[in-house]
Amino acid sequence: MKRSPTRTAILLGAALCGAGCVLSSTPTGPAGLASKTVTTLAGQAGTIGSADGTGTAATLGFPAGVVVGPGAVLYVCDSFNSTIRAINLGTGAATTIAGVPGVASWFDNTAALAAFFNHPEGIATDGTNLYVADSGNNAIRKIVLPGGPVTTIAGNPNVLPGSADGIGSAALFNNPLGICFDSANSILYVTDSGNSTLRAVPTNGTSTSTVAGQAEVFGSSDGTGTAATFTYPEGIVIDGGNANLYVTDTGNGTIRRLVIASKAVTTLAGQTGVRGDVDGPGAAAQFNWPEGIAIDSTDMYLYVADTLNNVIRQVVIGSGAVTTLAGQGETAGSADGAGDVATFNHPMRLVFSLPSLYVGDTYNETIRRVSPMP
Repeated sequence: MKRSPTRTAILLGAALCGAGCVLSSTPTGPAGLASKTVTTLAGQAGTIGSADGTGTAATLGFPAGVVVGPGAVLYVCDSFNSTIRAINLGTGAATTIAGVPGVASWFDNTAALAAFFNHPEGIATDGTNLYVADSGNNAIRKIVLPGGPVTTIAGNPNVLPGSADGIGSAALFNNPLGICFDSANSILYVTDSGNSTLRAVPTNGTSTSTVAGQAEVFGSSDGTGTAATFTYPEGIVIDGGNANLYVTDTGNGTIRRLVIASKAVTTLAGQTGVRGDVDGPGAAAQFNWPEGIAIDSTDMYLYVADTLNNVIRQVVIGSGAVTTLAGQGETAGSADGAGDVATFNHPMRLVFSLPSLYVGDTYNETIRRVSPMP
C-alpha cells in the first residue's frame, strides 16, 4: 500500500512533538455533546474499495478532502484510489466522476474519467469547477463540472517538489494538502504542507505567490507574512466575508488565523508542542494532530477534525474556546449514535453545510454526518 506523506506523518505525529513536548490526555466536553447524532452516509467501515453504489454498498479508499457543491452533492477526494467521488447527500449514492481507480499518476487535458491523479487530499469549488490539491503530484488541478476537462493550473508533476512562485508550471509545491476558494478575488489558498507555507493560486492564470510562512522553515511564530512560521499545516478555510483564513497548523497542534488584507498570523487555539485532548479557552485547549477545518455559515464557529484524538472539536472564533462535539477521545471505532457514543478512526477532513458537518472518516473508509448543527 502506498502511503501519502501526510499519512506517514500521522503515524509519526507523537515523535514530531520534539524536545519538550508534553503529551496530555484529560478529555472534557460540553453538556450538549449527547445532542449531536453521527451517522454513516457512505462507505463500509474497514473495507477499502472503489465500488460505486448507495450508502454501504459503496466502498472508498482513505477518503480525505470533502466539499459540498451545487445540487446537494458532496465531492470527495478518494485518496487511496486517486479519484474524485460524488455523493448525493439525500440518498448516499456514490459515483466516480474523475480519475481512474488504482492509477496514481498524472494525465491532463482530457475528460475527467480519463485523467490521472496521485493521492489527492484537498478539494474546493467555485460552483462551476472543482479545484483539487493533487498532493502526490505536487499540483493544483481544475475539473470543469460535470465531466471535465481536467487541467493543471499550478505546479509541475514532472519535476521534484519545490517552493517556487510563478505562473502555471513554473510554480512548485511540496505536498499541498488543503485548499479553499476566495470567491471575492477568484483565488485559491493552499496549505503547502511540505514547505510549511500558505500559497495563493489565482484561478485566472496569474502568478502563484507565498502568502505566509517560510519554505522549509518549521516553527510556530506569529507574525506578518513570511515572518510567521508553521509546521506541516494541513486544513484551510476562508470565512464568508473573504477576510480571514483559518488553518490547522497540524505539526504544532494549533489553530491559526491569517488576516488576508494584512497577512498577520495569530494563534487562536491550542498549545504549541503540547498534544492532548483537553477542552478549554484558547491556549488552554489541546489538540493531537488536527488536520481538517470547516467554518459555519455565521462565521462564529470553526469545526476541527482532531485526527489522532479521533474526535470533532468546535472552536468559538470570537474567544478561541474549544469544546468536543463528537467522538470519544483517543478511542478509535466506527460506531454511529449520539455524539458522546459515536467513534471515529483518524478523521482527516470535514465541511459544514447546514444543518450538518460531513467528515471524511479516513481510516474507516467512510463519510460520516454530524447533525444537527446550529
